[in-house]
Amino acid sequence: MKVKKKITVLKSKIFNLSGKPKYIAKGFALGSFIGMLPFPGFQIFISLGIASIIKVNKKAACIGVFNTNLFTGVFIFAFNFWLGKTLLGFQSDINLYDEMKSNFLGTLYNSGRETFFALLLGGLITGIIASIVSYYLVLAWYNNKKSTYEIK
Repeated sequence: MKVKKKITVLKSKIFNLSGKPKYIAKGFALGSFIGMLPFPGFQIFISLGIASIIKVNKKAACIGVFNTNLFTGVFIFAFNFWLGKTLLGFQSDINLYDEMKSNFLGTLYNSGRETFFALLLGGLITGIIASIVSYYLVLAWYNNKKSTYEIK
């Protein structure tokens, strides 16, 4: 599927949610943030739980989590690991990109705390950026949609 088509599908899913644009954008931003954290398989549950507690759109939060999926997760987590280990200043011979392809949770568990904390720090930083960008992106989509319908 081409990128433009994926964006169109994502926008369609977002526009079909009920709620005000800011409510939906906050949910999507939360999901985008959680999606960057090193908890694959649990991200959707974490996102759903936090969305319920802070009262943002739960469905948008779940959709936002899928910025990390089977195909993008390897690249995102490898970058997060590199970023985290660079900022923490520790050396590692682990090639997380190659190691994660087969068994991410096993690799994470066997690699020790330094690897987890590097992934977590990198994920927090990229998660903050992803949540800010996605929040304003969803609002821009709604504003564009609104102005498109007002013109006609």
